[in-house]
Amino acid sequence: MDAIEQTVHIIPLGHEIDRAIAPFEKAKADKVYLLSNFRDASPMGKEQDYYTHEVVHRLKALDIRVECVETDIFDLLDIICNTANIIKKEKDLGNRVNVNMSSAGRLTSVGVTLAAMAHNVHVYYVKSDAYPEEHEVRLAHGLSVCSSGNIARLVNFRFLLPDEAGMQILVGLCNADKPVSNRDILRMLQEAEMPGFEVLYDEVSREKRRAVQSRQLMRLDKTILSRLEKDGYISREKRGRNVVVSITETGLYAACASGLYMRR
Repeated sequence: MDAIEQTVHIIPLGHEIDRAIAPFEKAKADKVYLLSNFRDASPMGKEQDYYTHEVVHRLKALDIRVECVETDIFDLLDIICNTANIIKKEKDLGNRVNVNMSSAGRLTSVGVTLAAMAHNVHVYYVKSDAYPEEHEVRLAHGLSVCSSGNIARLVNFRFLLPDEAGMQILVGLCNADKPVSNRDILRMLQEAEMPGFEVLYDEVSREKRRAVQSRQLMRLDKTILSRLEKDGYISREKRGRNVVVSITETGLYAACASGLYMRR
């Protein structure tokens, strides 16, 4: 029997309450992921604790499960990586994912929107009706008062990201954190169980080795690495008799958006 599809929201949280809660006044959700700097001991972090407590309390009162995910909301790559990882996990479970891009700062909004559109899930913006200056009103609503419940859904742009083999290579390069050889990349593809690389050329019998080596290296060079290099995700450099492969900044962003990479 198939599991029942659940509705999941990802909410990066700054000093907001209404913008995090408003979507659930008219629509039901099963689970919410809150993303923020929950372990920040600075005065700003302690102030964040208040808004986190309020939002968690109000979500639980609506019978919504809440999971807080430690995220540096001032680090674009951390935002993209954590959001993409959650999206992939929930989509793999067959759940419907929605991303609130309006409940934290501008940088955070960019990060979660990029991750959401890379995975083609719903992105929405909660419109504000007022920006209160009174301290008491801010404690009740956050930086925005959202009394009308006006929510806009964004139209997704489709991102052309590398295929599965290309993504596995980018994630492997991130984990290696240094230039690697073609042999290292073949090992990455083997560990990821990519078709055609289950058994590498130096693991087969001597009679078959040359043919398998030629086939695997040609496919790696012409079909996979050349495409990644052309699209700006990797660079290749000849060092003596060998060629080493490095990830570019564009490749790092793609790896973070993949939902496969866990930053250290």
